[in-house]
Amino acid sequence: MITLAVSGLKGGAGKTVVATNLAAALHRSGHKTLLIDLDAQATASTWAARAAELGNDAPPVVAITGSAVRRDIERIGAAFDIVVLDSPPRLGVESRTAVILADVVLLPVSPGVADTWALQSTLAVLDDARSLRPELRAGLVLNRWDRSSLAASARTALEQTELPVLGVLGSRVAYGEAMAVGLGVIDHASKSEAALELRRLVRATMASLSSGEDALRAVGGAS
Repeated sequence: MITLAVSGLKGGAGKTVVATNLAAALHRSGHKTLLIDLDAQATASTWAARAAELGNDAPPVVAITGSAVRRDIERIGAAFDIVVLDSPPRLGVESRTAVILADVVLLPVSPGVADTWALQSTLAVLDDARSLRPELRAGLVLNRWDRSSLAASARTALEQTELPVLGVLGSRVAYGEAMAVGLGVIDHASKSEAALELRRLVRATMASLSSGEDALRAVGGAS
């Protein structure tokens, strides 16, 4: 089982958009994928309910919270090839557990000083997890990115983290349109720039594992 955690301790960075699109793309490529909603706001669960309402094909979503979150993730996720964890925007058992269990942690960041500042708290959690699991991989997802001077300044600041950039997702209407109908952007608008960005993110995320035939097949399958 490969576990991908989409994490960050600041709200509004786009974690659920990244998590739902990542899970949808892996599901579409033929991998048995589970999306676990760890956020009490339950946006990913609402996305899945919308997909079911409209008869759209989406990966299964399970909501898990509480003190037994680690046990529940391991128990339910064992039946799947890939588990994507959508973490809450606050420090707690769910966010810490997601980072500890992950093979790769994706950290969405939007352009702006506040996001850059908030990332430092998330990196502290990541460092704690790496003290237990040095092999843990992590990377940035630049979300709602544009060509503004603010974005350029933010990217310069983010380079100080020395984390790789796994993907750059632009500020595009297609992501919101896909979310509204319970789809990933690759299914909703397969030839769009947004879909191209998402495919690149999937490839980079799975390639970052750099081991195992499952990861390599996932790279090819999402193309």
